[in-house]
Formats: sequence, structure tokens, C-alpha cells
Amino acid sequence: MTIIPALSALVPLAALFALVALTVFLAYAVLSHNRQLCERCVRALPLDAASVASRYSLRFRVAHLFESKLLAGSYLAVVLASALLSTHPIGRYGWAAVQATLAYLLFVYVTHQRLQPWCPQCRNGGSEIHAPAEPVTINS
Repeated sequence: MTIIPALSALVPLAALFALVALTVFLAYAVLSHNRQLCERCVRALPLDAASVASRYSLRFRVAHLFESKLLAGSYLAVVLASALLSTHPIGRYGWAAVQATLAYLLFVYVTHQRLQPWCPQCRNGGSEIHAPAEPVTINS
């Protein structure tokens, strides 16, 4: 709507508020869904999840970029700055580009959540537990 200003006059204000309410509801649904393992998500897992996950190494790296507080804060600053420029005729294109990156991050997040057990960064980051190869004997 900000890219084509003539279109914004055709959309009533109530529709915009409904869109904001829908966005808040969807955000809540995503956060509450991630707290449990649902049957639908388990059924959606591919049978060869390890080989599927190996094709998504870029998405996994992007998902782990925001573990750095400096990078996450910088990205948040860019999002806020682009929102301030959204009313400028040229700045609205930058705002639209930043919104596209937010959409891509949501896509990356969903992929990572679904295939997290096969994520190389999560698995090799210290949370994977290896069983000893030999039995442990205790000498007393």
C-alpha cells in the first residue's frame, strides 16, 4: 500500500486495523505452537529428514545469525529506520525490501523449527550428547 499510494485511498481504515489484529493473532499462534510438538508437524516431516536438512544449510546459518546480540540489534535498528522512511517516496522501497527480509526470516524460522534435530549448528553446538564407545569401568 505504501508502494502504490493511490491504492491506499481505496482500502478502508477498518480493513487495516483488521489486518493488524490478524497479524497479532498469527504471531501469538506461532509462538504458542512452538511450545509443543503437534501431530500435524510430525506427519509433515519427510521420511529422509537428514538428507532434506542437508540441502538447507544456508537457511540454518541464517537462522543462527541472530544468536549474536550485536547483529540482532543492528537488524532491529535497520527495521525501525526503514519504518521511519516508509512515508518518503523513495524510502518506501527500502521499507518494502526490509519487509521482504522479515518474510524470509519467518520462512527460515519455520524451516529451522521443523528440521531442528538435523541442524548442524544446533547439533554440534554442544547440545548433542555422545555415548561412550567403550564401556566405562570403575576401579575400586
